[in-house]
Amino acid sequence: MLAAGARLIEGWFPGMTGELYDKGAVEIDLAADFHWHQGGGVARRPQSSLLGPSMSRPLLEWTVRQRLEAHENVTIRGTSTASGLDLDPSGTRVTAVRLTGGESLPCDLVVDASGRQAHSVGWLASLRYPEPPISRVEIDTRYVTQERRRNDQPLRDWKAAAVIDSPPAKRLAMALPIEDDRWLVLFGGLHGEVAPLSDDDRLRYAKTLPDSVVADILGASAPLGEAVTHRFPASQRRHVEHLKRFPLGWVLLGDAVGSFNPIYGQGMTSAAMQASALGDALDRIRRIDARLTRRYFKAAGRIVNVAWSSAVGSDFAHAETTGPKPPGTDLINRYMDKVTVAAQHDDTVALRFNEVVAMIRRPESLLQPSFVLRVFRAARRTR
Repeated sequence: MLAAGARLIEGWFPGMTGELYDKGAVEIDLAADFHWHQGGGVARRPQSSLLGPSMSRPLLEWTVRQRLEAHENVTIRGTSTASGLDLDPSGTRVTAVRLTGGESLPCDLVVDASGRQAHSVGWLASLRYPEPPISRVEIDTRYVTQERRRNDQPLRDWKAAAVIDSPPAKRLAMALPIEDDRWLVLFGGLHGEVAPLSDDDRLRYAKTLPDSVVADILGASAPLGEAVTHRFPASQRRHVEHLKRFPLGWVLLGDAVGSFNPIYGQGMTSAAMQASALGDALDRIRRIDARLTRRYFKAAGRIVNVAWSSAVGSDFAHAETTGPKPPGTDLINRYMDKVTVAAQHDDTVALRFNEVVAMIRRPESLLQPSFVLRVFRAARRTR
């Protein structure tokens, strides 16, 4: 959970971060506690306020669900499946959500957070509403992930680690601490690169990375179950901010708006920021009308732009990546190579870079003239 997302969740559910820690989540300072190898070296690790819990997804979702269930005005229908939307006689406003059993739930506002498929988009298309324009960037990312027993070996002064091989190599590895003294160890590869599934072969694979830190973790820890695989074919976004016609009382949120390469860890934080933007729009407009929807869709578009430009821009460092390339990507990638090297020598650069990664600062902060000068000065000190 990136710092920006953790702060929002703590604001909605006061004390929840502490509750996660009580259940075993590990507090991580994204700057100080992360051994981050990229661009031929390890980034500096200054102390920061970029704090957040590292835990398994089930622990986070179960804790959120328990907090929601504690609200008397919230009902969770875990066995129900939505199958369509009902509109008013004019066909311009959503009035109910249809369920597979034939029941209809009346509603003033329906938020489709059903993921990349965004089922309601297809339902509305059958009612002659246009679908949002879609951008897709093909990356064919393959993941191999395994939980392992976490102990005091290897000796370390960090809590999490990542090794990102430099292009044209298409591989990376990461180890994150989660509850119950476990590691979540992940190997990722772009454009068909995939790590071996057997423990012995994966250890040998890890030893060929430019930093031995993840291999050391594998060598010192016992596996907890088999390795599992996941394939992520493409980053995708729906340009909801471009919609001219839509039914009142309907919005998309989360992966339904923008779904990025998971290795950058932006998905949950982007969704939380969109939820915050929807809450802000409701507070300001205070009625379900076109102004509310347009205000929210514009805000959601801006939020997704930030994550999209950084995630997709990084993926275009590989020649095999296809899709609409954001303007200036090649120039920015060459500059970001300098930022990565400078972060290995300068605490200020490392901190600013991590603030952007944590979605606390916007990427434009890396382009301020005084900061650019600092980057080029520090990057000269590379080996």
